[in-house]
Formats: sequence, structure tokens, C-alpha cells
Amino acid sequence: MLANKLSKQKRMNEHIARYDCQHQSKEVRSQVVAGGSVQRVFQCLTCGQRVSNAVPKAEAFRLCGGNEPPPFDEALRNRWNSERRAGIEAIRESDETEFWVSYEAYLSSDAWANKRAAVFTRAKGVCEGCGQNAATQVHHLSYEHVGNEFLFQLVAICEPCHERLHPEDKE
Repeated sequence: MLANKLSKQKRMNEHIARYDCQHQSKEVRSQVVAGGSVQRVFQCLTCGQRVSNAVPKAEAFRLCGGNEPPPFDEALRNRWNSERRAGIEAIRESDETEFWVSYEAYLSSDAWANKRAAVFTRAKGVCEGCGQNAATQVHHLSYEHVGNEFLFQLVAICEPCHERLHPEDKE
């Protein structure tokens, strides 16, 4: 499990680094700001971010060969941010899939069967949630040490208590 977390963190760091724009290529653009006035600013042509304070009108026209600079490209900035967010979400989702595949395999293992039996023995077969019903399941209080959990991170519970702990599964 730790290897999965490290792999996810590495992929996430690489993705974030890929989207850490250094604004190497920029151009003067006209941007409408609050109140409807127009400012001339430099826009990064890679990520679409505004990368300067307002440029004096005369300087902006000089840089654009005597013409008004082209309009600020909001779509460029939105596309960059959207791609960045989509990549982060894909990494999160792939990690979740990897985790659940590993988790399901673990729940079929002898190690889990032994740990589960120890929890039922500790609880004397009684639900540790309500203290009344027979315990039929073992619930993880934390997934932090899955595969190498401490017994105190596991509780023996009945079906109704497990449903209370996982209301999202009913939807």
C-alpha cells in the first residue's frame, strides 16, 4: 500500500511540475478589466496567465507595430487550467482503482482471515457498535495501515451498524 502512495505522489509531483509554467513565451494583449476599461498586459502564450502589470498604451502599441494588441485569450488560460485539473483528477482516480484492487485481494488472503478471526475473538462475537447483535463483519476504522493493520484499527460489527458506517453504499 505504501508503494501505491509513493507512486501516486511521484505521478502527482511530475504532473504538477509539468504544469509549472515558466512563462518563456509571452505577448502583449488587451484585457478588459473591472469597470470595462482596457489594460494592455503580457499574457503567457503557454499557460494563458497574465504575467505583468499594466503596460503603458504607447509602449503596447510600439510593441505591436503601431496596432492595438490582440485580445487577451481567456480560452487559453481556461484550457491550461482544465487540463491541469483533469490530470490531477485522473491520478486520484487511478490511485483509488489501484487501492481497491489491492484491497479486494487482501480481503481474500489468509492474513486477513486470521486478523478477522482475532477481532471476532476479542469482541466475543458481539457487535462493538451496538453491543447487542451478533458481529458478522470486521470494519476498518482507518485504511492507513491496510495489510498491516493494528487490531485496534478494526472493529467487529453487525450488518445494521456497518450500514450506518457506510450510508453512501445505499445510494
